[in-house]
Amino acid sequence: MKTIPYRCDDSRQRGSLGAARSTGTSMQRLFDNFVTHVITERQAEARFVVREKRGNPARGRKLLAEIRQRIVSHAK
Repeated sequence: MKTIPYRCDDSRQRGSLGAARSTGTSMQRLFDNFVTHVITERQAEARFVVREKRGNPARGRKLLAEIRQRIVSHAK
């Protein structure tokens, strides 16, 4: 495990500490959750871009039309 120093102003430190305390977690866990969230978002975006490049727009429009039709049918 690596240590990553983080410098911030006093107001951010107090805000971070308050957020950690209000959720009953440590500063370590708060930052770990934040980093995990950022990494997960980037991975999801990368997967989307790959799928977008190999996608079939006509098939996608057809699937969306079918979904809309099912929604309309269930609403009646």
